[in-house]
Amino acid sequence: MGRKLYLDIDVLTAARQRISWLFDEFENVFVSVSSGKDSTALYNLAKEEAIKRGRMIHVFFLDQEAEYQGTVDQIRLMMDHPNVIPHWYQVPLYMTNATSFQQDQLYAWGPGEEWMREKEDIAIKEINEKYPPRFYKFFDWFEKQQPEHTAFLVGLRGDESLNRHRAVSKNAGYKDIAWSTAINKGKSFKFYPIYDWGIGDVWKYIYDNGFPYNSIYDKMYTNNCNYYNTMRVSNLIHEKSFKCLTDLQVLEPDTYEKVVKRIRGTHCAAIYAKEKHIYHADELPEKVTSWKNYRDYLLETTPLTEEKRDRFKKRFDKQKKNEDVYKQQCTQILKNDWENNISVDQTKEAKRAKLLEKWKAIL
Repeated sequence: MGRKLYLDIDVLTAARQRISWLFDEFENVFVSVSSGKDSTALYNLAKEEAIKRGRMIHVFFLDQEAEYQGTVDQIRLMMDHPNVIPHWYQVPLYMTNATSFQQDQLYAWGPGEEWMREKEDIAIKEINEKYPPRFYKFFDWFEKQQPEHTAFLVGLRGDESLNRHRAVSKNAGYKDIAWSTAINKGKSFKFYPIYDWGIGDVWKYIYDNGFPYNSIYDKMYTNNCNYYNTMRVSNLIHEKSFKCLTDLQVLEPDTYEKVVKRIRGTHCAAIYAKEKHIYHADELPEKVTSWKNYRDYLLETTPLTEEKRDRFKKRFDKQKKNEDVYKQQCTQILKNDWENNISVDQTKEAKRAKLLEKWKAIL
């Protein structure tokens, strides 16, 4: 990971210069949006440049059905602009549901099912060819459908996590630009124009310009959420976000009623998602002597299908044998993560031992 190099301009000026350069380089500019703060900032930066040049931008949103109403409202505003070509997809997708062992996937927008809401008039509602009905694979498929030499703008920021910092800066994908990635065998490229922004930069840009943003943020803030790490706008039911269900009935009661009716397990998660031992292995239960024993107990007693139980066992057999790994494996079982969406970090124990030795030498 490279060191930071500070420029003599602020991050807003730098982002505007980057996007202006991208408009010089590329005829087709796509912006992926989620309705979150980062993609809202990126969308407005790109729209600002498009208006200046009399150009159009393509705006892409993959609707997962189990979304905040604030998200739906914000996406409508983003798509409804004369300089925007909308790509709002509401097509059948299988979405991971971490709240249930009986219905471990939501067939979002599945034909014949009772959806949480009606489809939008401007949405793309069906695809008359084979496509991958899973979230991340759909992105890859969509990008391959576009003309070569297309720029896909993504609102990732490096300070969100080490993984994201590495993702936006490890390889120069286009003309030695570090904040880019080559895709589709080098035929097109992803760019991260706000990769060096902090969370304060994002909110200041939105506030200073009076841009509309997802209303769920205000509701989260008034519900005492910390805007640095708990105000997440995402699908309501996957492994990294389903804890939001504990607040959903306060923040958006109508959405809560719809999600409970549509998806099994969500009512239980709304009550217990933040409790120990239910969906996450924080502490060993009383009288359980080791994480290995607890993992083996969960494997035998959790209501898994035999196919999923065998899949867990085969994956665990290939992983390191230590208590830290066993603890993470317990969380995977509790969340029914048979797809390995939240992978086990097998280096934690070694890192901890190395850090301990370092501090022993210092002290």
